[in-house]
Amino acid sequence: MFKCFVFLSLLSISLFSANHIFAQTHEINRLESGLPLVKDSLKYVDVLNRIAMLSHMDYRDSCKFYARKAKAIAIRLNYSKGIADASNCEAIANVSVNNYLSAKYFNEALRIYKSINDQENVCQVLMNIGLLMDVDKDEKAALRYIYQAYDKSKSLKHDSIRSLIISNIMSVDQNLSQKKLAQLLQEGRAIAEKYKDERLLLFYEGARGMQLYNAGEKQKGIAIQTKILHKADSLGLQNTKVEAYIGLGDTFLDSENAEIGLDYYKKGLDTSRKYGYPELYLLFAERLYNFYKSHNQKDSAYYYMSLLLDKRDIISKVTNKSGYNYMNFALNENENKQLKLKENSSLKIIALLGCLFALSVALLFLIYRSLRIKRQYGEVQHELHETALKQNTELQQTNHFNTMLISVIAHDIRQPFSTIVMLSSVFNTDVDLLTEQEKLEIMAELSETSQKSLSFMDGLLEWIKSQKSGFKYQPSRLLLNELIAEANSFFKIAQAKKNIQLVIDIPVQTAVLAHQHMLLFIIRNVLNNATRYSPAEGIIHISSYSKDQQIVIAIKDQGPGMSQDKVDQLFKSNASDWENTNDQGAGLALSISYEMALMMGIKIYATSKIGDGTTFYISRIQKDLA
Repeated sequence: MFKCFVFLSLLSISLFSANHIFAQTHEINRLESGLPLVKDSLKYVDVLNRIAMLSHMDYRDSCKFYARKAKAIAIRLNYSKGIADASNCEAIANVSVNNYLSAKYFNEALRIYKSINDQENVCQVLMNIGLLMDVDKDEKAALRYIYQAYDKSKSLKHDSIRSLIISNIMSVDQNLSQKKLAQLLQEGRAIAEKYKDERLLLFYEGARGMQLYNAGEKQKGIAIQTKILHKADSLGLQNTKVEAYIGLGDTFLDSENAEIGLDYYKKGLDTSRKYGYPELYLLFAERLYNFYKSHNQKDSAYYYMSLLLDKRDIISKVTNKSGYNYMNFALNENENKQLKLKENSSLKIIALLGCLFALSVALLFLIYRSLRIKRQYGEVQHELHETALKQNTELQQTNHFNTMLISVIAHDIRQPFSTIVMLSSVFNTDVDLLTEQEKLEIMAELSETSQKSLSFMDGLLEWIKSQKSGFKYQPSRLLLNELIAEANSFFKIAQAKKNIQLVIDIPVQTAVLAHQHMLLFIIRNVLNNATRYSPAEGIIHISSYSKDQQIVIAIKDQGPGMSQDKVDQLFKSNASDWENTNDQGAGLALSISYEMALMMGIKIYATSKIGDGTTFYISRIQKDLA
């Protein structure tokens, strides 16, 4: 059976008691209707978190909504327990949808639970982190966290969480001996019976059914699994019901009754879609795809392959939209390690200073000599201090530049290569399922993505050179129409897909003096935004005009436009923003473009109106009068 995540309730002893499971929807409705009557702010936060907890199995969006609302109030009240519970809810709601955010929120909750000595919730979060590692296919790390939770739970006075931890050990650890498995089954079932935990009792009953099936008593095993399915349905345990579909589907396929087994898989797929279980949806779709592919049923295999790719694409877009990337998470982890090292160094310094103080008592006769050289020492110390300040400033500037560079590489370079890998995988593994037209489209998209990556690298290298000492700006003569055509060549496929028309209203022989790669980088980024935000059948209009022997380029799209506040902030990202922002890609590209423009004495700015598109102006470009 599949692993399950758990919330621990603030308002009751156990979230998964039988009465609460049976009346889950009723309980949510009761709590929602009673919210206006709760006058105590801390209790109000508790009720919001309680609703989020009850919603996470069947209503993930509701879970996120109430958790965020609870966290906002808890932060304002400085209510640590409420913040931790809300973070835990957010983490569970993001599992398999955005595992980076899930890890962030789990670690935030764990830190707070430890600080307030809430050992029961510490065990619960350690277990959930282990399950998150298992979702990410890191079984070794998963078992380390789950067994850590198991060991800590031995000392709990209220040990209901221990039964859930045991169930997940049985699900994750594939190397358990039969003796150890039987021991864990007996221990976990006893705790579940003690607390009348219907959900876990169904799990342990299912484990017993699988033991009977594997021992040769197949009909008894199937009967137990079928009984579990009906009971889960009657109790409204949708997650448990979906897990039962997995077991029954596997069982009937093993018994060579493919029709019934596939029917259970399809029911599980529909239920997973309905109640928002992305990890289970992917599991069912993959098993159906593998079955039909192995039986050479190409149409059905292609259908379920499409479902897999669509779902993975949705999850990828959600991750990108959140703006949270693994590089930021890793940098924060490194900062924590550095702080711990500094703390240890400080303790050693304190001990050393204590020893020096003791020695100073025995060396009082040196005071007179020390006073004589005090002035000289002070001058040297001042010089060293000035040198240290200068070096520290240089290191900070270097660190800010490196952080900006890492963020650009992590966001703008990683994404094209991910696209190339995904398209190559589809082409290599499922080539027989693709039509010739689809193959040509994939190859065209691979070519376009590769060209974009190389071009972006050229611009990025020019920007890096401009940040280093010794860079000398050397303009060259450029035909504006040719430069714009080269910049737009990477977006022709995307524009064709959306039927976007590119109108260039620039005299043929118009020439300018500028740095080729820098100006190409700037125009390409503006065209990238124009293509991305233009509607289908839209028009991108590019024009130019002369002003005081200088050229002004105007690039106008028919996108949704933006507010003046957003326009004012468009080019203002700095090093601090790049380290902390949640939306780095477009902002970084425009900021780099802005810096390149300054290097060339060019000005770039934009005008926009919501609903009326955006116009980017590249002005003060030196006109070639030759």
